Amino acid sequence: MASIRQILPIVLSIQITVAVGFTGWISFNNTENAIQKLTRQLSDNLNLLVGQQITSYLEESMRINRAATIALTNGTINPNDISQVQKDLFNKFRELNTQNILFYGNESGTMVAVERKNDSSFLLRIREDSDNPNRPTYELSSTGVRGKLVNTELNYDHRVRPWYIAAKKAGQAIWSSVFVSTTDGELTTTRATPIFNSSGVLQGVVGINVSLKQIRQFMLQTRPSDRWNYFLVEANGNLVATTSDAPIFEKKGTEIKRFEVSQSADMRLRDAGLAIQKQFNGFQNLQDLEVVEFEFNGEKYIVSTHKLNKDLQLDWSVGIIVPKSIFMQEIDANRRFTLIVIVIMLGANIVIGLAIASWLLRPIKDLMSAAKKIEEDSFDPEELATVAERKDELGQMARVFQEMGSTILERQNGMKRQLSKLRAEKDEAKKMAIASQMGLGNSLQSILNRSRAARNK
Repeated sequence: MASIRQILPIVLSIQITVAVGFTGWISFNNTENAIQKLTRQLSDNLNLLVGQQITSYLEESMRINRAATIALTNGTINPNDISQVQKDLFNKFRELNTQNILFYGNESGTMVAVERKNDSSFLLRIREDSDNPNRPTYELSSTGVRGKLVNTELNYDHRVRPWYIAAKKAGQAIWSSVFVSTTDGELTTTRATPIFNSSGVLQGVVGINVSLKQIRQFMLQTRPSDRWNYFLVEANGNLVATTSDAPIFEKKGTEIKRFEVSQSADMRLRDAGLAIQKQFNGFQNLQDLEVVEFEFNGEKYIVSTHKLNKDLQLDWSVGIIVPKSIFMQEIDANRRFTLIVIVIMLGANIVIGLAIASWLLRPIKDLMSAAKKIEEDSFDPEELATVAERKDELGQMARVFQEMGSTILERQNGMKRQLSKLRAEKDEAKKMAIASQMGLGNSLQSILNRSRAARNK
């Protein structure tokens, strides 16, 4: 039969192990849920940050376009005087410190565009003669003085450009479809606003080209590391900008082929696009904030998307692709530390539990030993002196044992003395009986001897 000394430490160890293990399990589960929540929140926050920067950039172009439009529609500037328009556009361009091309083209065929060359000089693209199909480009000083001829663009007519046609047809401010700029060969969109006279006749279109290359720069500057991949996509899935080095369009002669996210040469970006296509059946079905998980090369990734502000009138979404391991590295380190702490705590608790068990069992062992010695008549009350000094129940029991043992020992000693006395009295009586028998025998012998002597006479 197992003893308390064996069972109690085992029971305490099991209870401590179960308690610490269960606490650790709850901690790990809560940590995993917290990681999931933190990962999504961080992705969403970064997505919102990138979206706000892109929105701010596009809204700035809208404000500049609106400012130029107001000057041409309120009578301050004559939209048919290209020289006057040039001065006004240059002043606004310099005052508002934009990096994009600001321009105006009228129905007669003349147009003017101002763009920044560097911090102190500008470029002027102007078609002053509607009969001349070419558009020369000149240097402009910081004061707007025309300098030397830089180049000449042949057969340029803004009236056949998509942005002009779309604004003229819409009759209101629009964003053009994304196209490849003839200026820098990069993807560009135009904010274009038609100008009408008091009779409702179209005078021309004010526009500002928004270079999407700048958006890529924003993305590159914002992302925490190169393991993060940002992208901007239209509702039809066509890429507008991305931090990936993979091309987002290709040019074959005069034809431009743009790539969808799911067609990107960047395999990670492509898989993210396919995951969104699978879950939402296209980017046009995305809501304000969406998060999708997918696997790439055996690693789990998160793609978080966020639609741009509706006030921009652009159905574009910003996406962030990030591996979950980025969030898990520090968490895993914390988990390992937590596991070590749990193991140390478990070991310490077991040692403390065993010490407590020993503290409880040692006096019990002494009491058992005392009981055995009482049985063997070898009990010494001083052996329980240490236990008897305790102020708890075990100390009280030890004092009872001392008193009981002393009483039993005293009684046993008294009984032994009585037994010894009885044995002595018994031996004495036996001796007396023997002596008496011997005396009787001698008397008979004497009588017999005297009887024989009398007969012989």
